[in-house]
Amino acid sequence: MKRFFSFTILLVLSIVLYGCAGFRQGVYDLAINADRSLSGLEPGSITIEGQSVAYLERKGDGETIVLVHGFGANKDNWIRFAHHIPEQYRVIAFDMAGHGDNSRFEDRTYTADYITSTFAEAADAMGLERFHIAGNSMGGYISMLYTAGNPGRVRTMCLIDAAGLISQTPKPSDLQLALEKGLSPLTPSTREEFSVLLEYAFYKKPFIPWPITSVLADRAVESGDFTRKMWKDFHSDPIDVFPMLPGLDLPVLVIWGDRDRVLHVSTTSVLESSLKDTETIILKDCGHMPMLERPEETAGYYVSFLTKHSIEE
Repeated sequence: MKRFFSFTILLVLSIVLYGCAGFRQGVYDLAINADRSLSGLEPGSITIEGQSVAYLERKGDGETIVLVHGFGANKDNWIRFAHHIPEQYRVIAFDMAGHGDNSRFEDRTYTADYITSTFAEAADAMGLERFHIAGNSMGGYISMLYTAGNPGRVRTMCLIDAAGLISQTPKPSDLQLALEKGLSPLTPSTREEFSVLLEYAFYKKPFIPWPITSVLADRAVESGDFTRKMWKDFHSDPIDVFPMLPGLDLPVLVIWGDRDRVLHVSTTSVLESSLKDTETIILKDCGHMPMLERPEETAGYYVSFLTKHSIEE
């Protein structure tokens, strides 16, 4: 009986372990699809110059909001944030070039200029003539580059812990200090390094069930080589947005976590002194990704900003 019992346990464990990856992926898909559904977001894709560009969209009769994620992230970073955006707004969250469900090309150079131009082509293909834009980290960088290069297309801009200020960095962040030591926390090659990445991204990590974080960790490790290629590409030909700031003649909301380890909160002082029309919100005890760490609060500030600056057609 004991032998039979032991054999049964080993058999069950073998089945569970064998199917573990499939189980975790299934749980991940169910959770993501449920969150998308709760926020009214539907997946879609368009093809631009031979490459697929994925996006999430929620239809709406009012003005359009475009959401731009950060480096190494994807469109799903905005799901819970979008849940708190009023239904009248049309919401679109794109995967940036080389990210998420998009095509990946080893022979292309993923500079800020290339990612911005691909985003611009996607916006044109979707028929987006006038819209509000909100970007986090690299997404804020892309938002500023796009807005500077396409005057009149963007109604308002929201910069959430935004990158791109190369010549003006009042205080170094933990990430900058790590990079100076030859470390690369944002391009993990192991599960342990992925855990370190999360420590850089959040001050208080939002609850994410084990199967979800496990799948995210596996994906980060599997795509590690390509992510490191993109990181190298992205920093090979940087464009400093600082000289462009005075020319951005539109309302700008700056949201920043005061515990951001990736981009120091002192960056907000540069944005405030250089932009013509800006409002700044500093979130206490919050990290680099407020729309994930504190989605309802972050969206609340954004909706208040939009209410003040939205213009009905």
